[in-house]
Amino acid sequence: MESSQMRCPIVLACDRRYAMPLATTLRSIVETDRRGEPFEFHVLVDGVSERIRKRIFDSLPHGSASIRWIEVDLEMFRDFSTIRYISKVTYARFLIPRIFPNTVSRVLYLDSDLLVLDDLQPLWATDLEGKVLGAVLDGLDSQLKNQTVRVSVPRVQDYFNAGVLLIDLHQWREAKISETALDYLKRYPGSPYSDQDALNVACDGLWKGLASRWNYLAYNTELDVSELAGEYKPSIVHFTTWNKPWRPGVPNANAALYDSFRSRTRFARNSMDKMESTLRIGWSRIKSFQDGRRGKSTRSEGVVDP
Repeated sequence: MESSQMRCPIVLACDRRYAMPLATTLRSIVETDRRGEPFEFHVLVDGVSERIRKRIFDSLPHGSASIRWIEVDLEMFRDFSTIRYISKVTYARFLIPRIFPNTVSRVLYLDSDLLVLDDLQPLWATDLEGKVLGAVLDGLDSQLKNQTVRVSVPRVQDYFNAGVLLIDLHQWREAKISETALDYLKRYPGSPYSDQDALNVACDGLWKGLASRWNYLAYNTELDVSELAGEYKPSIVHFTTWNKPWRPGVPNANAALYDSFRSRTRFARNSMDKMESTLRIGWSRIKSFQDGRRGKSTRSEGVVDP
């Protein structure tokens, strides 16, 4: 078992569109830490200017972390598809084994659309029992097992979400995970969940399940995670759908929680941003109500008395 005193490097990926979410994720990590030692962040970037990099770094308390920026060439992933709201920089995680020496045994990979709400120490101290990585089951897993999923996701023993990955680099390299995943994508470039599908194929039967609190998938926008407590409180909440809590003018039950962390970064919303968002949400609700009334009226017109 890994020593509970060891703090492993944290890897994330970012392009220009995700600069603010990255800063917010990093801020949430350092704020929930209980040890006070500087974090070691390694960020795989595509087209993020020096000015924006500095703005992200300045979003963190002084001395709380170091950031190593690693520019990646995404040309090798050009022919692979992604869901509309996901950047191709997501494929950069396949390059992780190349950016660390053999002396680094494990890393923690995190997506940039999440918030860390609890200390990460118990996570990176997890005994992986010789497995390639630790991950949390995805919501699709039960659908796959019940054969109710409607998209062509690869059939594996258990299907995990790739937003939080505790990686054993030695085992990853030994099992040639990156090579196997890329080979899958070359054969199925349109796989619906792209790199996540490929990693599930490459790691089939080789990964360890983690408690769901380490990657709480916020599918339900009506759920306010700030009301959860005790054993039900997620340690990491992951905003997996297109309806991100930072999208202006889109109602999201977790928007206030998210903004509480964002407000302490260099990407905080100003009063005009907040007013515009409130107006857009109001208009969205009015339009939704009008559409509902219009649909009800149309259905009524179609009813014929016996």
